[in-house]
Amino acid sequence: MKPIYEDHIYLGEFGIGIFLGISFFGILINNIFRNFIFKTPNQHLIINLPYFFTVSKNIFSRLRTKNEMGAWIMTSDVIGKEKDKETLASLKFKAELKLLPIVLKAVRDVTCKYGLDEASVRDLELATEEACHNVIEHAYEPGEDGYYKVKIHREPTCFRITVRDQGIPFNLQRLNEEEPTDIGVRLMRACTDEIRSKYLGKRGKVVELIKNFPFESVNNLEKSTTKIKSSSVDLAPPSEKVTLRLMSSNETVSLARLIYRVYGYTYPHEDIYYPEKFASLIKSGLVTSCVAVNEQDEIVGHLGVFRETPEDHVGESALAAVDPRYRGRGLFPKMKKMMMEEITSKGMLGLYSRAVTVHEASQKSNVKMGAKETGFVLAHSPPTTIFKKMKTETANIRRTVALFYVPVVPNRKQTVFLPYSHKKAINKIYKHAQLPRVVKKANPGDVKLNSHSHIYSHVLPEMASAFLRVNEYGVDFIDELRLQVQDLCQRKIELIVLDLPLKDPSTAILCPEIENLKFFFCGIMPEYLDGDSIRLQYLNNVAFDPESVDVYSDFAQEIFNYVVGEWQEHYQNNSIKNISNKQVPMK
Repeated sequence: MKPIYEDHIYLGEFGIGIFLGISFFGILINNIFRNFIFKTPNQHLIINLPYFFTVSKNIFSRLRTKNEMGAWIMTSDVIGKEKDKETLASLKFKAELKLLPIVLKAVRDVTCKYGLDEASVRDLELATEEACHNVIEHAYEPGEDGYYKVKIHREPTCFRITVRDQGIPFNLQRLNEEEPTDIGVRLMRACTDEIRSKYLGKRGKVVELIKNFPFESVNNLEKSTTKIKSSSVDLAPPSEKVTLRLMSSNETVSLARLIYRVYGYTYPHEDIYYPEKFASLIKSGLVTSCVAVNEQDEIVGHLGVFRETPEDHVGESALAAVDPRYRGRGLFPKMKKMMMEEITSKGMLGLYSRAVTVHEASQKSNVKMGAKETGFVLAHSPPTTIFKKMKTETANIRRTVALFYVPVVPNRKQTVFLPYSHKKAINKIYKHAQLPRVVKKANPGDVKLNSHSHIYSHVLPEMASAFLRVNEYGVDFIDELRLQVQDLCQRKIELIVLDLPLKDPSTAILCPEIENLKFFFCGIMPEYLDGDSIRLQYLNNVAFDPESVDVYSDFAQEIFNYVVGEWQEHYQNNSIKNISNKQVPMK
């Protein structure tokens, strides 16, 4: 018989009998002493026997099963606390905004280490941020030294975060409304599986955020087409004034709320859902943002310009969002014009953007702003991205984007070396975009490779995508690229985008070898690598249907057909749906 092992007690049948016998005689002796020696009134054996049987019943209820040696197992909750609940962390903080990142880091680190998946960790972190932010902003009067407690509990089926304070009471019923009007409550609802709240009398109030472990539903086992129907939304009064200005780093929470209203939690770049992280990008200069604000100083529109490195001469126009209540006012063109003026003052050369192809609206807006189509990245975005309050109908496939470029200063003339197989197509794009270029033929004898290659890699796990750019070619380039592709594929990366400098003659010489690794042409990126780059892409077992793409202009259709033809040529032996007899006139 084992005495105690971890959280169980092991008892043989003989041991159980001895235990109960000793208990019975203990009660009997106790009764004799109390009734006959100490003369304690009203203490009779008949009163203690029910107690004995109650104890016996509780003991047998704990004898769950026998172990492999035939001993009964009694769980340790007979002698101690059950272990189906654990408090992993208990923290107390002063109600100051500057301490909030510490709370969120604790939530992330603890839940990650105890088995919660990345998406659920992100949701729970954002819900906790909203709950704590509400305490910091509203629970205490200005100048009052207030504190709040955060506890992280792990239970058999979920994590539970409790946020407790002793500040000013507020209406907790808001958390239980079927259709909450408060955007913060909607954020917490969207990020959790359950929210509970209660008053604790003189001990204040508590909010509980519950996130279940991700058990797959039977409904999710079947692939189905997602259909998002348009829903009615009350438009803001036309007389309400909307002002455009540059965004400051302390407005990132308000921006996150706008993104939620437009995209929910489906926007591919997750940095936007981490206000502190996005604020650091603004402070570093890697992000410059224009916002549209209403009369209540609420952000109702946003457009950002992103740079991967401070040395980049062009930036990406991205994170375009307009609150559904303010659509139809032409805010996007106004914001883009303002951003073009802003980056011109910073000495940048141009803007590129990726327009969705589930509809033509954003492509049309880019064309009207003077942007030119320079390519298409097939299967670029995960199928999870949605546009709230907008009618879209998509299958469960990754979505294609159209590449656009618009200069903000007069185009500079530069020399490029074009791969022979794509020379006609690239020249047509240059002509369409009115980019003056001097095209030279690459001579293999003039190519000098360094001892080692330098390939910059930016991996976005939430998009299952990786973006590579070649800064230097080395003698090991093809081998290095092959190893990187193998590694990324093993990490379940579905899309690999590769940018090669066209000012380097090595690009024209090595391009055929690169395409032998199943990379294929998808466009050019003007001024992207201190000069133009040719953009290639690689798809890792990704389905693609050309019929799912809506193209706005005739020239864009010509580029799209050419890119699809390249994809078909490189992946024609894969079990992927092929394009149906489309012409590729750019070849």
